[in-house]
Amino acid sequence: MTGHEANRPSSDEELSWTVWPARDRPLAAGVILASAAVLGVLIAKSTGDSVLGFAAPVFILASLGSFLAKTEYRLTRETIGVRTLGVSRERPWSEMRRATVDRTGVFLSPFRMRHWLEGYRGLRLLFGGNRDQVVAFVEARLGITLAGAGDPRPGGGSPGGGRRAAGANTGG
Repeated sequence: MTGHEANRPSSDEELSWTVWPARDRPLAAGVILASAAVLGVLIAKSTGDSVLGFAAPVFILASLGSFLAKTEYRLTRETIGVRTLGVSRERPWSEMRRATVDRTGVFLSPFRMRHWLEGYRGLRLLFGGNRDQVVAFVEARLGITLAGAGDPRPGGGSPGGGRRAAGANTGG
C-alpha cells in the first residue's frame, strides 16, 4: 500500500487527499527511528541524565513530524485545510498572494514577494500522486498559472532551477 491514499470523491469545489511520506519510504523512516534511539542511548550514557536521553530524540522526531506522520489536505472554494499530528490549520484562499511549485509540492505564501516570514505564515501542500489536480486547483483558486508545473522533473524541465512562482492577481 502506498502512503498516498486515494483522493476522496471531489467536485470542482473540493479536493481532499492524504500523504504519509514515512509509509512511502519505510527504510528512511526506520533509519530515522533507529538513529533517534541510538542518539537517546548515547546522550543518556554520556551525560548520565536519562531525562535528557529521552527528551533529545523526542525533539528530533518532533521536528521530523511532517515526514513521520500522516498529513491530510482539504482544499475547498474558500479555504485550505491541513491536518497533521492532531493539529489542524485552515486558511482562506483570500490570504494567499503567491504560489511556488517544485517536484514534491506547492508552497502557498501570503506575501507577493519572498519574505523571511513566509516559512511561518505560508502553507506547504505535498503532492500525493495527484500533482496535476493540486496544481490545477491552486491555479484556479488564485487565478494564476504556475510555470513549469506540468513537468515533474526537478527544475520543471527549465534551466533556471527547481522552483517556479507566480503571484496572485489580488489586492494587498
